Amino acid sequence: MVEDVADEGAAAAPPPDTLAALLTAALSTKLADAVSELVGAAHAAQILRVEPKEHGGAEILVAFVPLPPDHTLKIALGEEMVEIPLPPGVVDEPTA
Repeated sequence: MVEDVADEGAAAAPPPDTLAALLTAALSTKLADAVSELVGAAHAAQILRVEPKEHGGAEILVAFVPLPPDHTLKIALGEEMVEIPLPPGVVDEPTA
């Protein structure tokens, strides 16, 4: 289940059959392919939020299904946290 996390100021989902909808779908596909290749298992990507920034960029929140394994590299970038799933074999399995 994907939680609705739209914040104030976040862009609404683009109307169907528009260039924005096609670009969002293409970006989702590319992100899913990249994560799937990185972790060695098929994943789907769903763009949950696109929040345009004043400088011309955007903050994009993406959910991957199935969720990545617990082996996740977490990198703090100021107040933001970037989580990158690591491929099999990079992290040792926990021992009991």
